[in-house]
Amino acid sequence: MKPMITLVIISLAATLFGCNDDAAPKSEVRVESASEAARNDNQAIAVRLAQQKAAVDEAYARERFREQRQRYVDALRSVNTNWDQGLDEASRTARSKVAGAIKKLQAIKSDAELVEVDECTGGARATLVSSMTASIEALSLFQKETGTGGEAS
Repeated sequence: MKPMITLVIISLAATLFGCNDDAAPKSEVRVESASEAARNDNQAIAVRLAQQKAAVDEAYARERFREQRQRYVDALRSVNTNWDQGLDEASRTARSKVAGAIKKLQAIKSDAELVEVDECTGGARATLVSSMTASIEALSLFQKETGTGGEAS
């Protein structure tokens, strides 16, 4: 019976030792209040809204930039179309009557110089105006030429 009592005492001691308050540290779980939860939710919503607004603003700015550039390109195309028509007309005009065509081409060139451009379309306008200048100079030389191989003074 003694071994039985010893066994019971040992198991009681082990149970008491295992149930000691120092055995395992208790972790405190912080529970937020309803007002804290609402404030945190509102902050998270405000952050998401700010991100969405920034994305929408960026997309709007890109679209506006694209539309503006397209207006510049369309304006240059319109001037170029007028130029092509004027040049075609000038090429079918007799030498003695080419002065009127030259004046019309100079007016179109002036329009081209006034077309609003950005850094991208500025190069296209400069090339177009340069080409127009060369064509007008060629037509002026054609008008002055007598057909004898020399230039008239």
